[in-house]
Parts: sequence; C-alpha cells; structure tokens
Amino acid sequence: MGKDFRSSAFALLVDVGAPVGGYYLLRAFGVPSVWALVLSGLPPALRVLYTAVVRRKVDGMGLFVLAIVAVGLVTTLMTGDARLLLVRNAWFSTLGGLWLLASLFVGRRPVTFDMARALLPGRGEKLDEAWESRPSFRRAWRVLAVVWGVGGLAHSGVSVTMAYSLPVDDVPALDTVLGIGCFVLLQVVTQVVLFREGTLAGLVRRPSARQASARG
Repeated sequence: MGKDFRSSAFALLVDVGAPVGGYYLLRAFGVPSVWALVLSGLPPALRVLYTAVVRRKVDGMGLFVLAIVAVGLVTTLMTGDARLLLVRNAWFSTLGGLWLLASLFVGRRPVTFDMARALLPGRGEKLDEAWESRPSFRRAWRVLAVVWGVGGLAHSGVSVTMAYSLPVDDVPALDTVLGIGCFVLLQVVTQVVLFREGTLAGLVRRPSARQASARG
C-alpha cells in the first residue's frame, strides 16, 4: 500500500503540480507564455518515457500524453498561439468523455467497470459474477459511464471558454483548480451511486479475522 501511495503521489506531482508550477516559475524568469506552456507540459511526457524505458511499460494513455505534447509543440512552431496550448487539457477531457460514452454502445461492458476491475486486483471474478447476476450492478456502472462522460465534456467546454476569454497567465492555475474540482465532484457522485447500489461494498470489504480463520 505504501509503495502504491508513493507511486500515485509522484504521478500526481509530475502530471498536475509540475506543469502549473513550472509555468509560473518560467514566467517569473521572463519566458514568453507560449514557450512556458510548452516546457511546463514536458514533465508528464518525460514520466511516460521513463516508464517506457525503465519499466518497459507503455499504455494507451501514455501514448496519448506523448501525442498531445507533440501536437502542442508542432502547433507552437506553426502558429505561436498560446491559447491553443491552453486547451490541451480539454483534449483529454473531450476524448475521454467520448470514449466513456461510446463504451456504452461498443463492447459488452462500459469502460467504468473495466477500470474499476483493474483497480481491484484479486476481485475480478467476484466483480464478473456481480455483473452477470445483478441488473442493478450493471445499471450502476452504465450510469457512471454517462456521469463521467458528460462530466468530461462539460469540463472541456468550461476549459475552452476560460482559455479564450481570460488572460493567458490566469488560465493554468484556474484550469488546474477546475480539473481537481471536477474530479472530486465526480468521485463523490460515484461513491453515492455505488453506495446506493450496495454490491461493491461487499465485494471490496476485507474478510474479518473470523472469516479468514474459518477459510483456513
């Protein structure tokens, strides 16, 4: 648990803290806003490359991060428009939201369920059983796919609006706050939906000492 927590905290620092902190640090040293945005977007890409080289592990999201950075760099060289770089987080939200909504119609199960299954190692079989046997369980994960999909698109819309209506230097911090706020809100909705359905709590609950000894 400790190792997983440190890994998650490091990823959060690199993916969220470094870009916004790096932007304002570079601006304090007089770097033009467009190049401050380009350079501050490099830490997440470098983390993906490090994972690919050292751990030999590259997932679809990692490749997407690299693609976004590459597109941002090309866009900067071609246009020099800082506001196009400000909406890069909106690209994540838009594509993520569309992916979640599309999973309701393409494939057997929504992405929300598959993500939860990946985050609960060792409980995949029980989750699969619940999926097969409980209509309310299936409905809960489909509802969450809609919630997160629509939430992602709403975040994208607000992010783009801020990027093109506010001063450039105000947007990185505000967009970070917006992203964190949206994530927390969607997490609260997720917990409420799963609590009301009731199945997941029983699946993830650790067995008591008495139950463990009985099984032994």
